[in-house]
Amino acid sequence: MIIKRQVMLKAVVTEKLKTQLTDEVQAAIQRVVEAQDELERQSRRVMLELQRTDLNRAMAFRQQLDLEKRKQEDAKAELQEQLKEYQDLPLGEEIVRGSLEGQIELNVGDNLFEKLGQAEILVEDDVVKEVRDPAH
Repeated sequence: MIIKRQVMLKAVVTEKLKTQLTDEVQAAIQRVVEAQDELERQSRRVMLELQRTDLNRAMAFRQQLDLEKRKQEDAKAELQEQLKEYQDLPLGEEIVRGSLEGQIELNVGDNLFEKLGQAEILVEDDVVKEVRDPAH
């Protein structure tokens, strides 16, 4: 019988990987900044209109706007912290990049937990360096 199991994808930290990770986070930070700018532009227009027509709705809108701004600031702060963590990664260290789904053959008499044990694929600069599988 063939069953599915999780396979951990790990990567060796290299200059190339650090650059890739930091570039991805910096791009995400830039998208948050752009979203903040757009929110600010649109909210000014809406706020002016609401202040002229309905002060209660203007106050409710302001509260909702403040909440959204806090969410975006929190997201930006998390990304900046992640950026610092990536920049501080020591070269040669192994980090988890995600998980994949793999298949393993299961036969009568097999140790189930050994077969389902955490298999790993280690890559270095996108090239498979090692396959670690406790079932083999």
